[in-house]
Amino acid sequence: MKQLILNRNEVVQGPSPRVLEVLRNFKPEHANFYLDDYYHSVLIPKISEIFGIPEDQIITSYGEEDFLRTIFNELDVEKDFVLTHQFYYTYYKKYLDFKKIILNTFTIKEENGSFIFDIYDCIRQYQKINSKILLLTSPNNPTGNSLSIEELEKLLKNVAVETLVVVDEAYWGFDQEYNQQAFLSLLGKYPNLVFLRSFSKLYALAGLRISFALCGVNVKNLLKYQNRYLGLSRILEEVAIAALESEGYYKKLSAEIIGDRERFINELRNFKNFQPFNSKTNFVLVKIANNIVIERLKNALQKEEVVVCKFVDENFLRVSVGEKENTGKFLKLLEKIDNMD
Repeated sequence: MKQLILNRNEVVQGPSPRVLEVLRNFKPEHANFYLDDYYHSVLIPKISEIFGIPEDQIITSYGEEDFLRTIFNELDVEKDFVLTHQFYYTYYKKYLDFKKIILNTFTIKEENGSFIFDIYDCIRQYQKINSKILLLTSPNNPTGNSLSIEELEKLLKNVAVETLVVVDEAYWGFDQEYNQQAFLSLLGKYPNLVFLRSFSKLYALAGLRISFALCGVNVKNLLKYQNRYLGLSRILEEVAIAALESEGYYKKLSAEIIGDRERFINELRNFKNFQPFNSKTNFVLVKIANNIVIERLKNALQKEEVVVCKFVDENFLRVSVGEKENTGKFLKLLEKIDNMD
């Protein structure tokens, strides 16, 4: 029986037909010749056109890790700190530990079926340590909550212009209430702000590792950034352009994933031992009632051998959603456990 994978937040429906066409018809001469200008990119002008950001304020990278390493490598182990929130993306700490840089956290709280960032605690912690980087994941992995524009601007007004404020938006695209124009307008007001985005989630291109950063005017100076010599991979750039030009396909795909997510949350709210949290992503964080239920679930996962989920810790389970058949199967498993009492 095919294994049911619910821990990696991949978009199983796959990329747009236009993307697949580019992959099938990639020109051989684009593989064995450089672009005309060593520092040239065909992707950056397209990003600039679509998002309305000047080309010199855009950075492309091989996955988000590539950009994150760029900013982390600028830190001084003797004096620099990074501030992020509790329940953060684990890669942050893995790489910062490798660099021997301290990662500090501010509070994230449960409230009315959601997690929320404690903005006031963030400001307090920032003022204590004067962190070099303020790193905010929105929507957040694994809690699924996001920053409002008011919250983000409050933070920006309370940090020094020498502090790099990075909003990691890897899970952008699954929130119908997100006001992109309003958020991106902040780049014109705050020169130290970065929005980091990925083609891995909404665009269903996790295996190709493509990301980009939309930056305030001073970000490259803060990073001492040099434009990528010889550019990004040509095939990756052409695939990314095809994805950006497939707006209709991805709008429909996003609506499908959001619909499946909301069905999953609403059905799970009828269970007594599993509490789902609201989410703006393609996954849902679920709180498990007690140790007895946790053991039952772990035993069921092992016995079925068809379900793989990610335990954030003993009490929380993160479940990838977006495909009705897969989430339906998992709901049946949870219902069976829920009815054991």
